[in-house]
Amino acid sequence: MTYLTSHLPFPSSSSSSSLPPPRSHLIISDTLASPGHFATYHLLSSALGKEKRKVIWVDFRGEGRASWEAILKKIGTPLPPLTSNSFIHISPSSLPSSIKVSTKNTPRLFDGNDAPSLRETYDTTLSHLTEHSLVILDGLSELDWIGFSALEISKFVRAVFAKVKLSNSILISTLHADHLPLSSTIIPPKEGNEDELLDRLLRMGQGCWWRIAHLPSGRSGDVMGEISSHPLTKSIGMEEDQKSPYVSRSNPLQYRLEPNTVRVFPKGTGRGFL
Repeated sequence: MTYLTSHLPFPSSSSSSSLPPPRSHLIISDTLASPGHFATYHLLSSALGKEKRKVIWVDFRGEGRASWEAILKKIGTPLPPLTSNSFIHISPSSLPSSIKVSTKNTPRLFDGNDAPSLRETYDTTLSHLTEHSLVILDGLSELDWIGFSALEISKFVRAVFAKVKLSNSILISTLHADHLPLSSTIIPPKEGNEDELLDRLLRMGQGCWWRIAHLPSGRSGDVMGEISSHPLTKSIGMEEDQKSPYVSRSNPLQYRLEPNTVRVFPKGTGRGFL
């Protein structure tokens, strides 16, 4: 199943056309009205199926493995069994230190003094990192909502990315971006902390940004949202022609979710699917 990369391709000279190049960072932002889970499912399916890569999923959203098992089975890529090392589910916990957590892959987000800390999550993630892995930091906005600063989160992402590059792996970060304007003609304000995390992640460069947003008019029967692609600064060792293709925000692709796939088509064509 590669229903996105035929429309939002990665560099053709990379070793994999269905995943970002090794040592790169893909940022996926969405809105609450148009969640970007489908994009993550596509990449996960490609990694586990076609690419046979190890996946390390850091579940800041708290979705749980069962939800991914149900969805991936429906789209034709069942998750490996719990005993397999090819899929690691890390579920950081925000529970107080007085409450015990049951598994080794449940690092605490607050230390013994109830101060926010991503040290345990970083150490747990790195303990599973091997060559050519796919690391997914899923739901970074949730960290912001429970008290982490944009600086703390971005430092964590930068530290993980440094290790990802050393292991020739791939990093994917997901977060909400409801503060961004839906119209490309509106210049977003530069005040406040709401957009600081996304700005910090984008400034890291060395990858690509998929921006998923809802329509100003709301969902319809044919169109659920829009997606555009924005290359960031190139990764170390990549040539200029290896940068990801660009899909402008002023002329984005539109999509509609279906029971076991997603349809992607040019803006304004409705049911004229590619």
